[in-house]
Parts: sequence; C-alpha cells; structure tokens
Amino acid sequence: MNYFLVLEKRPKDFMPINISILSKDDNYNYSSLQSIDEFTRRYTEEEIRDLIKENNIVTDDYLNGTLCVINENKYRYKLFTKDINMSMDTFLIKNIKNKQIMNKFVNIYIKYSNDNTALLKEAIKNEQLDVILQLLFSLDYEKIRGIYFYLFENCK
Repeated sequence: MNYFLVLEKRPKDFMPINISILSKDDNYNYSSLQSIDEFTRRYTEEEIRDLIKENNIVTDDYLNGTLCVINENKYRYKLFTKDINMSMDTFLIKNIKNKQIMNKFVNIYIKYSNDNTALLKEAIKNEQLDVILQLLFSLDYEKIRGIYFYLFENCK
C-alpha cells in the first residue's frame, strides 16, 4: 500500500506533496507510512508548510488546507511531527503503577491485536517493561503508530 503526504483543501480534494523535493533527496522512496513519518518527525507542521511554500509545490489555495497523510484508499492519518514527542519507554516507566492508564494501554493494545493479551497483562502486573515493549514492538508499524497516538492524546 502506498502512502502520500498531502494538503487537503476541502474534503477529498487532495494535493500530494513530493517529499523528495522538500528533503532534497531524490533517491529515497517516501511511499510508506513509516518513511513519511521519518521525514515529518524532523519538523513542526509550520516548518513543513514553510518548506512547501519555499519550494513552490502547491498553489496558495492549498497552503491553508489540512496537512495529513493518506493511503491509496484515501484513508487519512494524522501528521507525525516533532511536536508529538513521547518516548514509549518513558511513558511506561512513568505510568506502570497507574492502573487507569495501564488499563487504557491494554484496551488500545487489544483493539489492534488480540495476541498475547494475557502475557501483556501479566507483564504489566509484574512491571516487566522489557516484555511490554517487546510485545508492543512486535506489532506492525501502523498498529504501533495508532497505539502511540491514542496514548499521546488520551493519557497525558
């Protein structure tokens, strides 16, 4: 599945952004969600918009649109910028004893994967951070990303 960084002027009116122009790296393929995130995490949303403007990639009417990532099916993903900064290690260390937050973590994990739920609950009970992280990072990137965004937005 291919992914695209886009500016959305109106619902379903997208203008794709050629990241290779912004990054000055024609040899890198920015067609995966992870590769786009690797690029966008280096900048704030405002800095990305400035890069787009400097490189004259889109018309002015798109510049005020919503910056997001879409896939071939036009499913929208939130933009991952350097403003969104949370370490999963730090998050778990800080919240491992907080039953409410860890219940949210388990629930969102189950939403993305029913595998190893009992093992995850046991690892949380025993405060085994290495096991929790191993289970989390055994998921595919899109699932990890979904869990990350949920925790970032709902467990501050």
